[in-house]
Amino acid sequence: MKSNSLKTTTSSLPFNWYYDHKIFKQENDKIFKSEWIYVCHINSINKNQYRTLNINNKNIVVIKNKLEEISIFYNTCLHRGSQIFNDQEGSIKAPVIICPYHQWSYDIKSGSLLNTTSLILDKFDKKKYALKKINFFIWKGLIFVNLKSNKKFNVKSIFQYYDSAIDKIDLENYSVGHVWKKNVLCNWKIYWENYSECLHCPNIHPELSKLVPLYQRRLVDIQDHPEWNILKKTYSHPKYHGGLKKGAQTWSLDGSSQGHTLDEVRAELQSRGQVYISTWPTMFLGIYGDHIRIVRLIPISPEEVELTAEWLFPRSTLSDPQYNVNNVIDFGILVMNQDAKISEVNQRGVYNLEKHCGVLMPEEYIIKNFHQYIKKKLKTKS
Repeated sequence: MKSNSLKTTTSSLPFNWYYDHKIFKQENDKIFKSEWIYVCHINSINKNQYRTLNINNKNIVVIKNKLEEISIFYNTCLHRGSQIFNDQEGSIKAPVIICPYHQWSYDIKSGSLLNTTSLILDKFDKKKYALKKINFFIWKGLIFVNLKSNKKFNVKSIFQYYDSAIDKIDLENYSVGHVWKKNVLCNWKIYWENYSECLHCPNIHPELSKLVPLYQRRLVDIQDHPEWNILKKTYSHPKYHGGLKKGAQTWSLDGSSQGHTLDEVRAELQSRGQVYISTWPTMFLGIYGDHIRIVRLIPISPEEVELTAEWLFPRSTLSDPQYNVNNVIDFGILVMNQDAKISEVNQRGVYNLEKHCGVLMPEEYIIKNFHQYIKKKLKTKS
């Protein structure tokens, strides 16, 4: 197989695309309002609970009723537009949804209007004032929403980078061991670009680069090097073959999986160390030796992005009292904090040269694809 690397350098996006409000509005209108947006794993919400999510100026609410059925609506009462759920998450304390303003009540599953607190009018049609539903799809336990109600969910087109290893995992039956949130002062594209290359790995992620020796060579994949096949045959070290360092089993502080492994994908993990899939603009998923980590990116402004990470484990792993979940979680947070810090450094530099473009080097082929995706969505050749 040929190297993945770019054969020539190419220009990056103009630097002002990482803070310009007009560009940001176009991205919200043409990307975030039209693409499938990842919300959360279905098991991260308990029955009779809700969770809200802001997507630009849109606020939606995800509800799991007592039968563990999912409903998703715009978080707006159809009386005069009041927000119904004011917190990011909470419990549904009544068998119906009740607006806190004038106490109109709605069916928790269908969103249909049940009662108002006004005088009854003969010609008032309750059917016209049901909560507005959001188009959603649950794939392998992962909840996705689309603000364009007529769009179909298609796995082959949703994930720009897909690996069939995920097909072997019953992800819907996994448990959520931890959820972590962090706001990062950078444009959402900068964080995606950081995720998409490993030129920064040795100096930004010394612990991770020790665990994944290939990253010491600033490569994401062994095939990124034009002579990868020769090097693989010449050297036995994982620095040239991929995978984790000798003796390591997963992404954790000590590299140990503590006796728990994802047997369904053992072969893939032994040869590569980790498996990734991703869908622009909001989610990437990593499969590791004993767990799965999902990271969601939601932009707050042109210069701030909210990260949410979920750690998923087989139920048998979390039920083992000897298993130290922090061995995995703390390592993941360490890496993401390192990424967040350097992404903020990147953001602070883009203001100086405005419309100047940077340059993409051979290893940054995923970033080139990402930029092409952005330009196509915005329908521009800039």
